[in-house]
Amino acid sequence: MEAGCFFSRNGARWLRWALVVVFLASWPAHADDALAPPIPINVAEGVIECFWDPEISGFSEWAVDEGRERGLKVWQNWGAVDFEWVSATPDVPAVRMRKDFLVDCAGYDLLLVRMTLPTGSRVRLSAETDAGNRASDHAAEEGSFEYGLPLEGASALRVLTIEIYAGETGPGAGWIDWVGLQNSSLMDAYFKRWDYSGVDWRRHVVEESAPISYQPVYGIFLNAEELEALRAEHEQAMTASGESRFTRLAAAARDMDFERGISEFAKSGGSDGGRYRDQSQPRLPGGPELAEAGLVLKDRALLVAAARYALSLATSRYWDRDFRSNFPTGPADDRAFRRSYTCEEIAVILDLAGEVFSPAGRHYLMRRLSEEGIGKITYITWKHEYIHHTNQLAYFNVGRLYASLVIEREYPRARPYTELALADSIGNIENSILPDGGYAEGPTYFGAMARRNYKILKYYARARDLELPGLVPDALRSTADFAEVLASITKDDVIAIGDSEPEFDRETLEAMVELMPGSYWQTLLNKKLRAENKPPLPGTAPEPRTFVSLPDLGLMASQRMLNGQPVKLLILGNHMGADHAHEDKGSFVLEFAGEVFAMDLGSTSYDDPIHQIYKHCQRHNMLVPVGTDERPAPPIKLNADVKPSGEGDAQRFNARIDASPGWEPYYQRWVRTWSSPDPSTLVIEDSYALLQGSGVSFLWQTALPCRQEGSRVVITGAHGEVTLIAPADCEITVESLPMANGASQNRIAISKHEKEGTLRVEVRLHE
Repeated sequence: MEAGCFFSRNGARWLRWALVVVFLASWPAHADDALAPPIPINVAEGVIECFWDPEISGFSEWAVDEGRERGLKVWQNWGAVDFEWVSATPDVPAVRMRKDFLVDCAGYDLLLVRMTLPTGSRVRLSAETDAGNRASDHAAEEGSFEYGLPLEGASALRVLTIEIYAGETGPGAGWIDWVGLQNSSLMDAYFKRWDYSGVDWRRHVVEESAPISYQPVYGIFLNAEELEALRAEHEQAMTASGESRFTRLAAAARDMDFERGISEFAKSGGSDGGRYRDQSQPRLPGGPELAEAGLVLKDRALLVAAARYALSLATSRYWDRDFRSNFPTGPADDRAFRRSYTCEEIAVILDLAGEVFSPAGRHYLMRRLSEEGIGKITYITWKHEYIHHTNQLAYFNVGRLYASLVIEREYPRARPYTELALADSIGNIENSILPDGGYAEGPTYFGAMARRNYKILKYYARARDLELPGLVPDALRSTADFAEVLASITKDDVIAIGDSEPEFDRETLEAMVELMPGSYWQTLLNKKLRAENKPPLPGTAPEPRTFVSLPDLGLMASQRMLNGQPVKLLILGNHMGADHAHEDKGSFVLEFAGEVFAMDLGSTSYDDPIHQIYKHCQRHNMLVPVGTDERPAPPIKLNADVKPSGEGDAQRFNARIDASPGWEPYYQRWVRTWSSPDPSTLVIEDSYALLQGSGVSFLWQTALPCRQEGSRVVITGAHGEVTLIAPADCEITVESLPMANGASQNRIAISKHEKEGTLRVEVRLHE
């Protein structure tokens, strides 16, 4: 009878929820006689606009003011409503958008709009309510922020208007995630709901008297040889200084309060990756390194601390960033980044600190790994085909396979699912690496794909007592030319193109050298070691070749010497459908004497909206139309091959590219050639015919000092100069443009005001 009453009460509760969902889905947008309720996400908050999910977003119901004169674009993207403008002034809204809501806001005192604004901008929120008009003004905060509008007793929201003002004249970009309501008086109740600070783990760990051998229980993520090496490292440090990184960690662990870090969303406390209010909540301290230190020091308390960390991490209800992946009525997901990281850490601790878990603790963690970990990660691998061809599968699959490797030790029927995870990783490598060894997402994402799949193969081989080389697909061993074509002659590891940064992770380089000793990966690793004043690896590493071409990827490079100084020219094409790309097909990078003279900005933090500006063709070394109503640009993700052709040797280099694909609304023709009879001279010639615009601008980006001398621009480096010589019928402008983190760059524009013709720029390199 009691059970029947229990399910009856819950059944009624779910029926009420279902009626709310049906009510919202069928509610007319402009009803006058009733109000739609927000969709609750917790005891204190509800959501009224879901911009993060294109399938349920109401963006089409918003009226957006036309902004053609500002080059304004506002659109529904895959995870938010994005906006950008070419040029706006601070005195009028760069973006103004309005929606009739007719929402019941009784019981809430604050309207929230989560958005990411350009640096220096401001936003005005204004609402028409049953109690009068409400408004609030806010200066832009760094990164994503929840901007509030006090409702001051209003019980019905009728209209909401969002106005975004530029901080300075020039381009800007950002995005809007969602609109919600909050009862601030109930926030304490929300946080108390997830307060597990008093949880007692005594039944989840073994008794103090239980014997411990201080060895991993599975030997997957740390084997005996590696453990002995760590203990030797500790002994050497103790002899040298009386302490080691392990003893320092043991001292810090005494003050770690793991249980206070339990929250609704894993590791949300103190994190800027989820809700803004969570940043002030307690952070979950510790990690698998506690278990490693416990084994090295043979310290039971450290192993128990690692166990408490894993149990606390697992107890967080959702292994996601915030509510969006678990939104009532919402089909969207947050992919599986945080979920995979959570699985990785728990699986490693189950191995390294496994001796201190009781059956209850071990079974609890394995249940959470199965339900909140493997099950949901596997769903993502089913839903999103594209991840099998990009770096994301490698990110998600590490946690999936790590968890499977430990779960199958307890539950052998899980073993086939481990094999599925391995097959997905091998497929990921084979799908994403091109026949010429290139990788279309750029060097940074190649590093992630290679490094994380390598970890999967390494630990799977160890768990199965197999030899690692026999598992590695041949495709991964074909990537040495990719390393060489992008290798930088500056202090950087690589030339950052697309959504990339100029450094390779050390772990990536070491993994690639292990797979391909004596390849150009070893050349890159040796360069990094020398920069750290460490000896290079034994064995011969290749010197750079004078000409490298990756015809499938669409990259081509020349490297020659000029008076003892290296000159590198990289030509950028496109592999059809390449992701994490920029509007840069036909662009180039010129390095000389250890510096970048014609730069590619690469990327910066995705939390900074300027990363969207970095993608623009106007921030690459391109020929762009001018005099158009909107910002002219090709698609970022171009579904066409754009491949350079060329040849070169130690003396000369010539290349050609038809960069017209993707520019169909603007160019009838755009063909670019590079002609360099010797390393000191380069002629870039653009042949074009416009469909829109009054002319073109040849753009050259550099972070080095520039000065204009008539029809010439001189770029000065520490050990060399580059001079650009413009045609007599062209205009030259040099302007400073903002970059991330307060930096700036110079953009040289050589403009020709004809709808068809040839623009020829001569480049001279000298010391």
